[in-house]
Amino acid sequence: MGDAVFRARSLYHLVDPTYRFNNSALCQQNAAMQVPKAAPPLDFTLFPNPTSGLTVLQFNTPITGRISVTLYSLQGQPILQQMAEEGAQHVLLETAALPGGTYFCRVTGADGITGVKKLVKL
Repeated sequence: MGDAVFRARSLYHLVDPTYRFNNSALCQQNAAMQVPKAAPPLDFTLFPNPTSGLTVLQFNTPITGRISVTLYSLQGQPILQQMAEEGAQHVLLETAALPGGTYFCRVTGADGITGVKKLVKL
């Protein structure tokens, strides 16, 4: 670090008496930098796709906790929402009443991990 930064940090305790500056801890050359890996998105399949009525959402990985399934219009408006219980292997989406168009199906797990797929309604 630059000399000015070192001096500023070491003098900051005059402004905040609870602040403690430890230059050796902050500037260690051996410190390993590691970026945490992001969790993979929820993997699922929608079929038939395109659809004209009932659509099956099939989970491709084991599901833990409750799952929220939301169908959105291209404008981002939620159109349909369902919940799936822990251990569910599929969810049935009744899309027959929806007008033809493109929708996005977002699946959100209890842990906040999501997955999004496009669904075309004929």
